[in-house]
Amino acid sequence: MRQLIILVMSLILATTIQADVELKGLLLNQTRTFAGQAFYVAFVDNWQVLDSQGQYNLVIVERPSARSGSQISIKYGEQVIYQQVLHFNAQKAQRAGQSAATVVFDRVMNEQVEQLFSTNPDMAQDEIKLN
Repeated sequence: MRQLIILVMSLILATTIQADVELKGLLLNQTRTFAGQAFYVAFVDNWQVLDSQGQYNLVIVERPSARSGSQISIKYGEQVIYQQVLHFNAQKAQRAGQSAATVVFDRVMNEQVEQLFSTNPDMAQDEIKLN
């Protein structure tokens, strides 16, 4: 019985420790078609050159459509920072992925700068007003 309690306590402790770990540099692939995969592979190859330290997490999402090709979206945090429609052509998708890496990196950098210089609306209520 004592061993069971120790096992349960160690599992609880391990679970709480893992919840505090922050992963960086994740590029989540949610593409479904061959063109989406070509886009993703080309994007990742160029992205790893730009973000060599692996600091930013991105999600690459594809929404395929039989009529118009696929819509590719790249999310940084909860915000969509890039969208493009891909037609079912792997070579064009690959070129789009290569150029998208630079555009997305620039937008992530702009987002970081905006977060640094934005005023926090929560602190506005705590200010002392002198009349």
